[in-house]
Amino acid sequence: MNQSTNDQEAARSFAIRRRDFSILVAQSEVFNCEVLSQLLKEQGYNVVGRAVELDDTIQQIRVKRPECVILESEMSGKQSFDIVSQIRETNQKTKFILYTSKPDLRQIASAMQMGFFGFLYASDGLDELYRCFHTVSAGGCYYSSGFTALMKNYGVDVLTEQTRNELSRLTDREREVLKMVANGYTADETAEQLGISYRTVINHKAHIARKLDLDGCRQLPRYGIAVKNHL
Repeated sequence: MNQSTNDQEAARSFAIRRRDFSILVAQSEVFNCEVLSQLLKEQGYNVVGRAVELDDTIQQIRVKRPECVILESEMSGKQSFDIVSQIRETNQKTKFILYTSKPDLRQIASAMQMGFFGFLYASDGLDELYRCFHTVSAGGCYYSSGFTALMKNYGVDVLTEQTRNELSRLTDREREVLKMVANGYTADETAEQLGISYRTVINHKAHIARKLDLDGCRQLPRYGIAVKNHL
C-alpha cells in the first residue's frame, strides 16, 4: 500500500516537472519526428526542437542546450556517436536517449560505452518512453523492456536500473555470498571459501533475500544466476 502511494506521489511530482524537462526530438523521418513531438507536447513535455538531419541536431543542441535528446540510431552512425562524446565534454546537462528500429549491435555497443542515459526499441509503447524520461530526468539510466529483450537475443546481458538499485543495497560480502550461490556453492562450501562460519553464511543469505525483496532464500539461486556477471 505504501509503495503504491509512493509511486502515485512520484508520478504526480514528475507530471509537474515535465514542463521543465526540455526535449529535442531527432528522428530520421519527418513524419515520425512530427508525430513523436506532438505526442510529447500533448503529455505536457517541453519539446524545444525537432531535427531530421545530423548537422541540424548538433546545431540545435549547442544553441538550445536541451536537457534531453531522443536520438534515432538510423541517423546516428559512428560519426554522430563521436559527436555525442564531444558534446558531453562541454555540456554535461544534455542527456541522450537512443531509439532504434533497425538494431546494429556495433552501434548499440558504442552507445552503451559512450554514456547514453536511455535505450528504447521500436516495439516499445509510449508508456516505456514516459518511464524512460522519468528515470533519465532523475539522473538514472533506463533500458526499456523491448531493448532488454533485443540485447538478450544478441546474447548481451543488460543490467536494468531497478536491478542496479537492488544490488547497490548489498555489502561487498553479501555480493560475494550471492555470487557463490549463483555458482552453485553450498552454504558449507561458501563458508569454507570465505573463511566464515556456516551460521554467518545463512545470516548473509537471509539479509540478501530481505534487501532484494525476495520471498525467501530459495529464490537466491535464480536471482544470482541472472545477475552474476554484475557481481
